Amino acid sequence: MAPLLPLTYPLYDLLRISGASVESDHKKLIPSIQTTEKFTNKWPRPQPLRAPNLNSSTKNRRNRKLLIQEAVSELEEGYSLGLDKIDRWTRFKWCLMISVVTVLCYGSGAMICAILTWFRTWNHADVMYVADNDILILITLAASILMFTAILGVTGTLLNSRPILATYTLLLWPALISMLAVGYISYKRYAFSLDRKLNFSWSQYYTPLGRLMIQSSLRCCGYYDPLHEATTTNKCYPRTPLPGCKGKLYRFERENLSLIWSTAFSLVSLHLINIFVALLCSNHVTKVFGKRITPKQYRLSEQDLKTDAEKIKSYIVEQVRPIYSRASSSTVFREDREERMSLLMKDPARLA
Repeated sequence: MAPLLPLTYPLYDLLRISGASVESDHKKLIPSIQTTEKFTNKWPRPQPLRAPNLNSSTKNRRNRKLLIQEAVSELEEGYSLGLDKIDRWTRFKWCLMISVVTVLCYGSGAMICAILTWFRTWNHADVMYVADNDILILITLAASILMFTAILGVTGTLLNSRPILATYTLLLWPALISMLAVGYISYKRYAFSLDRKLNFSWSQYYTPLGRLMIQSSLRCCGYYDPLHEATTTNKCYPRTPLPGCKGKLYRFERENLSLIWSTAFSLVSLHLINIFVALLCSNHVTKVFGKRITPKQYRLSEQDLKTDAEKIKSYIVEQVRPIYSRASSSTVFREDREERMSLLMKDPARLA
């Protein structure tokens, strides 16, 4: 931050004497004398510093000097601009932060469930890994988009960055589409001929390894019975007492798919609320954009003030400079001058 110079600088004296101000006469002075564009009233004025306590209790002269030096250093560091304090969060910012945290919560929850399923750490996770692999991929994709979007939202809210918050608001829509895709596919599989789909998948889509994983997880053998497309193991053979996998697989799929689509559609309603909050609040994270920080290209430096002071001083001097009279260029004046010069030349004593 550029240092703030005291108001006793010649530039301000000149402007005070001339009855002009840097910001009020900016449009008049700048085009004529081409001063820097940093003199502008686009940005809020610096907040005044508290006067140092120099009362009688501070008897030591050295302490007074220290207080004055501290005040000067605060000015140089830019504390008079209000950078030394943290502004209060607006209601819009609090609502936006709560909304972003909810997006992060259900995005993280979906990602945890997906990771646990991919690594098959819970009971019957193998069945979902084989039977609902496409839904598992969609859940992972939706969770990734939600988490990335939520991280952008938290970053933009804390930094008061409107471009980042605009990106966050935009990414909420792909996240909504991915959530709808999870809910739609799981509901469609659940509601329309689930038993026929499972029968067809067991015969056409599941590999021997996939059937083995389902049989080991559900403790069954074959689809209808051990003689129907079973993967033979030491526990699954033609005369095994284990039942077929149709009933257990059908009940698991109904429960699992019902849980997925009901959760997805429930979160969609909450996600729509979060989109609405983001659209309303992303542009109001602060009362004054940028926490009253002047952009770098408009920060005054000592060299700027010196240069402009010299230009304004020369401009004022030119305006108040008296106009010197000069001899007329008419022929009458020239004739009179010639006559007087001839008389002077005839009388050398006058020239001396």
